[in-house]
Amino acid sequence: MALLVYWVVLIVSTHWPGLTQDDVPDWGWLPFDKTMHFLTFAGLAVLLTWSRPLRHGSAAGHAALAFVVGLAYGGLEELTQPWFDRTGSWADLLADAAGLAVGAAVGWAGLRAVQTGPGPAGPPGQPPTAKSAADHPGGSSDSGGGGGGGGGFVGHAKLVGLLTLVSRMTGLVRDAVLAAVFGATLYLDALLIGFLVPNLFRRLFGEGALTAAFIPRYTKLLKDDPALARRFASLCVVVVASLLAGITLVGEAALWLVLTGADSEKAGLALGLIIAMLPYMPMVCGVAFLGAILQVHRRFGPPAAAPIILNLVMIAAAALTLRSVGREWSTVSTVAVSVLIAGLVQLVWVGLAVVRIAPLTAGFHGTGEHFRGMLRTMLPMVIGLGVFQINTLLDGLIAYGFAAPADQPDAALQLMGRDVDYPMQTGAVTTLTLAQRLYQFPLGVFGIAIATAIFPALARAATSRDAQPQATGQEDAEDAFADILRRGLRLTFFIGLPASVGLILVRVPLTRVFFEWNQFTTDDAARSAAVLAGYASAVWAYSMTHVLTKAFYAVDDATTPLKISVAMVALNLTLNLTLIWPLGVAGLAWSTAATASLQALLLLALVRRHVDRPIDGPGWRGGRTTAGLTAVMGLAVGAALWAFDPMTLSKAQSVGVLGLGVGVGGAVYFAAARWAGVAELRWLLKRG
Repeated sequence: MALLVYWVVLIVSTHWPGLTQDDVPDWGWLPFDKTMHFLTFAGLAVLLTWSRPLRHGSAAGHAALAFVVGLAYGGLEELTQPWFDRTGSWADLLADAAGLAVGAAVGWAGLRAVQTGPGPAGPPGQPPTAKSAADHPGGSSDSGGGGGGGGGFVGHAKLVGLLTLVSRMTGLVRDAVLAAVFGATLYLDALLIGFLVPNLFRRLFGEGALTAAFIPRYTKLLKDDPALARRFASLCVVVVASLLAGITLVGEAALWLVLTGADSEKAGLALGLIIAMLPYMPMVCGVAFLGAILQVHRRFGPPAAAPIILNLVMIAAAALTLRSVGREWSTVSTVAVSVLIAGLVQLVWVGLAVVRIAPLTAGFHGTGEHFRGMLRTMLPMVIGLGVFQINTLLDGLIAYGFAAPADQPDAALQLMGRDVDYPMQTGAVTTLTLAQRLYQFPLGVFGIAIATAIFPALARAATSRDAQPQATGQEDAEDAFADILRRGLRLTFFIGLPASVGLILVRVPLTRVFFEWNQFTTDDAARSAAVLAGYASAVWAYSMTHVLTKAFYAVDDATTPLKISVAMVALNLTLNLTLIWPLGVAGLAWSTAATASLQALLLLALVRRHVDRPIDGPGWRGGRTTAGLTAVMGLAVGAALWAFDPMTLSKAQSVGVLGLGVGVGGAVYFAAARWAGVAELRWLLKRG
């Protein structure tokens, strides 16, 4: 399905009459046209490699076949483009071939990881064979990445991380194209506000409280009574679909009433786009909930790949409107409609996977008690996650509302009877969102991937602990739960801390390379870089918070994260309204980072109620080693970039400096980690 959609979009975009290289911006030494050829054919090679059954045949054979088929299509494309008033060239075909080679290599690596990774999942609900931590020399936290109480999730985390990597890459291309089309303007600000609302519900219901309450209960039922588990999942799907459809209808009606009273173009534009994209909310929440069913069955691929569909459809819609100069409303409407199309395709994609693996049923008898129990568990989660997501929405609204009008940049803001300067400029939402995309890249690829894969493993371990009242069995189960959590925390810190430092060091060339072209200026990139520094300082904290929250949910304790979330929201809002005056839009990022760091530390302290010593001796030693390795990496990158002024570099020089910083940092960190023999690196490199 993904390959079909991708290929249709590729054919249309490469044969659309009149859409030539002259119509799109130039990146200096790096032509936009050749770059897009490289990226799109790399994506085609990945999908071609993965379009065959994953556990049959040779991964190398699939990759080679993908390269040959892709190259044949590339040649055919260049031959047929003149028929549609387009120009074919050997240079384009060479860019295609380079992209195919890279994409085939990425596809081969991912397919190889799956083929040599965890074995068949076994009967639904049956937990994997696990050993206690004592079976591994060196203690629980230094055991290998494969078996053991906590190793089983690492292989799944690598698969999720790989697909999330592709998703984040296409997401960056999507944001770069949107920034090029609109720049840091009111139109892109309003589009991002409109997109923020369905994403809020996705995080709250689809990937938050609903799935967190559903997964542990569904895991237990699947182990005890698979038929009842099937009926329970079916009931949840029906109720969720009905509830979200109702919320959408009521929300649309309410927003229309508010829109009729809007007294400014700024408010009307945002409300109109929220109305247009609100129907995406039930679709994306449905995708996330169906993905939760698949995760319990240890099928992480389809839900992790679903965001790629959204990115590709939005890229195509934005690329086709690059020529629409002076017709911003028409352009932004086209992009908004493309979001709805992508949502429908995502829903079909994940739904087909559920039908194959865990088909639903129309009978719900015997599920009432379990459903009510899930609701009781979910309520405090909804409140806790709800206040946090409302805070996320408030961040965007603060950036949108406290920005000076685009046509009156020197206007004064009336605040408590006084005239004060606006703390931010128009485009603040765009600046904030693009910086979020960059720090969320390592967070999504590693931190959230680990949390996603660890949650079913924690739920199974918690279920086993509850089912073993005998002293010895209880001790073994507790050891398994603790081992999984400790390993997850060590992995997130091992990756999150150097990611924080690295992003801060390369923030300026990073934002310039990805976003500074066409309508997005150097000054816009500099503001995004300042925001990125704030967000990036707490990548380690965001990652640990995800893992720790999943641990609380796995043991049916939603109250503790709720209390902490409420306190952090109040603190974050206070810091937001305080820091925007001296720091501008960057104050929102530093506020988020400060509260996230405090939240991670509080969760770590309180999780001791369920796990004795969440960071044991090997964990403390591993943390100190990670901090030392990160310091060495930071010094090496700082020395390598010392002679460069990132704001005066050309585009080509920015690419080179970014490559130098990332290359030096990655090489030094992992070489030093390998020399030190850290356990975390062994877990990541071990197959499975």
